[in-house]
Amino acid sequence: MFSTLVGPLAPEVAAVLGVLSDSPPESGLKLNDLSAATRLPTGHVGRHLRTLERDRLARYGAGVWHATVRGRRHVAQTPPPHGLAA
Repeated sequence: MFSTLVGPLAPEVAAVLGVLSDSPPESGLKLNDLSAATRLPTGHVGRHLRTLERDRLARYGAGVWHATVRGRRHVAQTPPPHGLAA
């Protein structure tokens, strides 16, 4: 079940949020680390981070990006892509 405020995310945006939510909350990730982990160009990752920030699913602070509690909850509630269910 999705949050009533945020619907399903585009696949690239969901990938960025997934990597952020997999990182320890206290450490965060830099843009280049996110780009390497998702294998997306830094420009795409930057645009997706701004989308996530606008939707309050990610935040920027002290030079790194973090998934918010809301973002982690969104990842936990999102069903896996079709054909990849456990």
